[in-house]
Amino acid sequence: MVSLSTTAMPETPQNTSGKVSLHERLQGLMLFRVVLVTIFLGSTIALNISALASFSDRRNMVLLAVIVGTYALTIVYALILGRARNLQTLATIQIGGDLLLVTLFVLASGNLESVFLFMFHLNIISAAMVSGRRGALYTAAAILIVFAAILAPVATGAWPNVLVDTQALPRPLKTIVFEIAISASASVLIALLAGSLAARLGAATVEIEQQQMDIAELRALNRDILASISSGLLTVGLHGRIIFFNQAAESITGLTSIGVLGKTVETVFPAFAKIIEKSDTEASEDARFEQSFDRPDGKTVFLGFSVSALRDSQGRDTGRIVIFQDLSTIRKLEAQVKRAERLAAVGELSAAIAHEIRNPLAAISGSVELLKDNDQISEENDMLMQIVIREVERLNTLITDFLAYCSPRTLNFGEYSLPVLVEDVLKLFKNRRCEAVCEVERIDTSDAAHKARIDPEAFQQILWNLLNNAADAPSRIIRVEISNSDKEWLLAVEDDGPGVDPSLAERIFEPFFTTKQNGTGLGLATIYRLIEEHGGSIALEAPRTLKGARFEIRLPTIQVT
Repeated sequence: MVSLSTTAMPETPQNTSGKVSLHERLQGLMLFRVVLVTIFLGSTIALNISALASFSDRRNMVLLAVIVGTYALTIVYALILGRARNLQTLATIQIGGDLLLVTLFVLASGNLESVFLFMFHLNIISAAMVSGRRGALYTAAAILIVFAAILAPVATGAWPNVLVDTQALPRPLKTIVFEIAISASASVLIALLAGSLAARLGAATVEIEQQQMDIAELRALNRDILASISSGLLTVGLHGRIIFFNQAAESITGLTSIGVLGKTVETVFPAFAKIIEKSDTEASEDARFEQSFDRPDGKTVFLGFSVSALRDSQGRDTGRIVIFQDLSTIRKLEAQVKRAERLAAVGELSAAIAHEIRNPLAAISGSVELLKDNDQISEENDMLMQIVIREVERLNTLITDFLAYCSPRTLNFGEYSLPVLVEDVLKLFKNRRCEAVCEVERIDTSDAAHKARIDPEAFQQILWNLLNNAADAPSRIIRVEISNSDKEWLLAVEDDGPGVDPSLAERIFEPFFTTKQNGTGLGLATIYRLIEEHGGSIALEAPRTLKGARFEIRLPTIQVT
């Protein structure tokens, strides 16, 4: 008939969570009502099993009717609960129905002498739990009316007890008044006490709900912060197992949190494990470390990371926090800056030397030509002079090319479609250079709505030199890939040749550095300078499919209006 385990707070329009709470309290009230009726009324009948043998026993029939009625009303309440808009009205109906059932139960089990009179007080408590202090006081007042208008007249014999066959002897009025006064006082005190406790419980419930919401918001904020930071973050427990791995860490390393959580850090990140081991004794928490890492996709990234202690609220050491960033781009930029500085220094010095060398070469060449005109020179000396003239011409060509590198012409930029320029160069290259020796493939996934700011002649020189280098490798297949985004063009030239030795990769764009037997070492250096003048960049990258050398050129895009 009542639920002693439900929370209390009257439904208020300001508290939307209160509606949900009242719904749950009504569910608890219905469940406990069924349990209570089954236990108490069932035990009452069990004590007089012989009464079940005769359905003419009015008292037994009333108890059975109360049990069946309780179950039936509970089913009706449950059906209404799912559709009711005003839960407080439904709560009032249920409390009134419980009061009626208790009244019938008490009349059938001895009226004022019934041992179940305390169930009226349970009605007050249930009203306080569901409807608050006001509901408890109203219920107490209703109970007093039941005592005065029904139970007292039946006890004095003024009214017959129609629920039992045997009428009890009338009791003195003074005794009845005393019992009613005691019950009235107890009911009021219980109503006040239950209402106060219900109000406090309701306030505590609201506070707990607010704290739970705050905790949920803090957890969500913490999760969003950890997911939004660009640095990789992993935490390691005291046993060396990874217990957290954020999204940035997944992006940087190419691993997934599902794949690394629970594994030892030594298995996944051996470099981290060594530093974490040192951090317990030697390394400072402010120290920064750098280490290369091989991703599952074969790409190598350069990581910079720091290790600090993970402590709980009591200050106890519970593990280690590793924060790391991908420094690969920074390292590439540093390498480009150093290369540019070297090229500038070499260029200035070489330009001065080239001018100084050209004049003596002209004198040497002229002198040898004069000597060669002498008819008395032997055949052997004539051959030697021809060698001198040839080598002087070669040196002069080299110096001319280098001076062109050091003192380039002014570029004439315009807006051009990069795929069109590439196609023109490829046609020329296939006809003059490649022929049947190699196959040239073109893969174009670019958007025609973009163009590039390019000097066509310089671009032809750039692409021609790259294609020549691939053909000289030698390569059987040369693949040219074109793609773009809203910010940049990507032009990649990849071949299936022997590739470039990784130990030489840092020097291939330096002047006079070459791996060809008859190369001048100015081809890639000139390409590098021309691309810089276009506002782009060139880099030697790991091959994708052909397993040879792969050069990637990136140039800014221009949106076509």
